[in-house]
Amino acid sequence: MKRKPVDSLSAFQLNRRNVLKGASGVAGTAVLAGLPASQARQNSAVSFTHGIASGDPLQTRIILWTRAYPAGGEARKMKVSWQIASDEAFNHVVNQGEAETGPKTDYTVKVDAGGLQPATNYFYRFSCEGTQSMTGRTRTLPAAGVEQVSLAVVSCSNYPQGFFHVYREIADRDFAAVLHLGDYIYEYPEGIYSNEDMTSEHGRKVEPKGEVIALDDYRRRYALYRSDPDLQAVHAAHPFICVWDDHEIANDTWRTGAQNHNDGEGDFNDRKIAALQAYHEWLPIRDNTEGDQNKIYRSFELGELATLIMMDTRLVGRDEPLTYGKDLPPRTVPFRFEEGKTPVALTDTGAASPDADATVRQIPVPFRINGNDAQPILDWNEIQALDPNNLPEGVTYLPDLERFKNDILPASDRSMLGSEQQAWLDATLKASKDAGKPWQILGQQVLSGKVGIPMIADDDIDTSKNSFVTPRQIAEFRALSAMDLPLNLDAWDGYPAAREDLFSSIEAHAENVVLLAGDTHNAWAFDLADEQGKPVAVEFGTAGVSSPGMEEYLPVQPDVVAEAIKAKSPELKFLDSSHRGWLELQVERDAITATFRFVSTVRNADYELATPVQRIVKAGKHKMES
Repeated sequence: MKRKPVDSLSAFQLNRRNVLKGASGVAGTAVLAGLPASQARQNSAVSFTHGIASGDPLQTRIILWTRAYPAGGEARKMKVSWQIASDEAFNHVVNQGEAETGPKTDYTVKVDAGGLQPATNYFYRFSCEGTQSMTGRTRTLPAAGVEQVSLAVVSCSNYPQGFFHVYREIADRDFAAVLHLGDYIYEYPEGIYSNEDMTSEHGRKVEPKGEVIALDDYRRRYALYRSDPDLQAVHAAHPFICVWDDHEIANDTWRTGAQNHNDGEGDFNDRKIAALQAYHEWLPIRDNTEGDQNKIYRSFELGELATLIMMDTRLVGRDEPLTYGKDLPPRTVPFRFEEGKTPVALTDTGAASPDADATVRQIPVPFRINGNDAQPILDWNEIQALDPNNLPEGVTYLPDLERFKNDILPASDRSMLGSEQQAWLDATLKASKDAGKPWQILGQQVLSGKVGIPMIADDDIDTSKNSFVTPRQIAEFRALSAMDLPLNLDAWDGYPAAREDLFSSIEAHAENVVLLAGDTHNAWAFDLADEQGKPVAVEFGTAGVSSPGMEEYLPVQPDVVAEAIKAKSPELKFLDSSHRGWLELQVERDAITATFRFVSTVRNADYELATPVQRIVKAGKHKMES
């Protein structure tokens, strides 16, 4: 397939629906910082260069969105009219009104349009000061009597990493809604986590050029992404239901901080507030009725078939994630401390422990490495003479993997959801089951399936290819793999006690659960079980829209990677580690069918669709068909 040109209205026309008609349907990758594109009408006082969108559909209401920008960037308030109709010609307008916008909301407009009928297609448009927007198509959720509902699931769309072919493909298909599980934008500065060919040859450079930190930065980054014609097309074709992940704020975000935030970038809470304000301005999401925009978790009823529960596993309740880099404790040896004497190492395995003897303390000790042999240095004076930050060659501190695995990782006081969201989830699951809904679909950000660290042989590693993984890191991974430690501590694997709480909630309150996840850029399918091995649910993780997957970091054939990860991950039933794509769900009373779809590349304008992969889970089974 070949991308259509983006210099005319045809770039926004859907192949089968032709719904994107309008006088000002003009935009392109030149739209930066909210400024009108060069193609915009020269004589128009207002332009709709960032398209239109709809979201958070209910049975009788839906959010409509646009951005009306004044010519020349003049800071002023404007009145924007809107209409929603049952026909594309707008002969049967079912609701209309007027909204105000201006600099306070970055000229974005959000309307909660009501008076609609369930399971019905509608068309909508905006106008302002004589300029009319393109026309969008949307749909309300079913109330009762529906036999199936189809959803598209996406995540991880990185503008300078590749084209948004996935969005274009989804725009040309029929869905009740598109679920976006986060990383709608990325916050990195120019040249960081980008592809050189995409930025230099295809002009997909970020704006602003620096890291996104302040409110204006986030707004400009959303404006850039929303200038993309494929993203505009998918928004104009389907309602979106969104949750954020980390990159809408900063990499590896938790409640009070992020890996990609430091003291020199100001107060993290100020950054978070700015990020969430821009998110709510630029996405067609219903604002929290309590006024707390930190709360994004909410639910939707898919007729009598399912409750869609959109969770926040990133921001509202998550404690700081562990990392192997900073949280692996060093190996220790017990030393006896007696007044007036040099401390002595206790090498007898039956020696007193620190708990039983106040004179005994566990002390981190360095090891002398000779080939595969590692001997602890036990002479107290030699230990004291060493500088931990400048150790001699052949001497190092080794991690205590046993202690990390058995004590630190499974700590029960580390939260993923937070107590308030957990209580809400319990009540929502129970209400769905009590209402006779056969399915509860949990849309969230990160994988809950258990993923081990693959053990890959040297012969399978192509050392001729550039790799982000160094030989030393490979050796470290192998040590972690030998201990059956998890691959990704930023996912539910890093919060195993909280995951068991989630599974207990599902077992106690739900009927049949399917979890959805994004974040990894790769496609996954798991049969989930609790600590006792009892089947609990299934999980489908969608591939990324354009963000690179494992193929860019491991110089190993994808099939080898997949088999090696499966060998360490008994719950894992499917993995595609090398394609970008999306997930389709067909929800019926007796079964949910998941179809993984992939594009051959996001780095070229020409692409093909790869062979889809399908998995089915039937009601009452809590696992996929074999």
